[in-house]
Amino acid sequence: MNADGHLQRARELEETLDYLMADPRRERHLATITELAFGAAQQYIAYALETRHGDHPDTHAGISRRLRNYGYPKIAMLFVELDELRMGRWYGRQGNGETIVECRLLLSQICD
Repeated sequence: MNADGHLQRARELEETLDYLMADPRRERHLATITELAFGAAQQYIAYALETRHGDHPDTHAGISRRLRNYGYPKIAMLFVELDELRMGRWYGRQGNGETIVECRLLLSQICD
């Protein structure tokens, strides 16, 4: 996928994320919301690395290492935090409305 494709995919995922977050029953969609936030972050990062460095990851594996290598340690840390939230909600079914807000906050900080 090229840089524009990553950006388009990130925006699509974020649009779906916003739709689910507007649902009054959003806690019911916790696992999906965390996956969407993680996926959107991955796509935004791929876009940024491609446009700035001509390099982008095709999977989430190694993204935090790549970010640190290119001088983005804060973004790497935020991505790891988002991944940990995702794994806890997907595999552990843990979380609540605060988790949803935290996912959105982490995504917005990654995009800044």
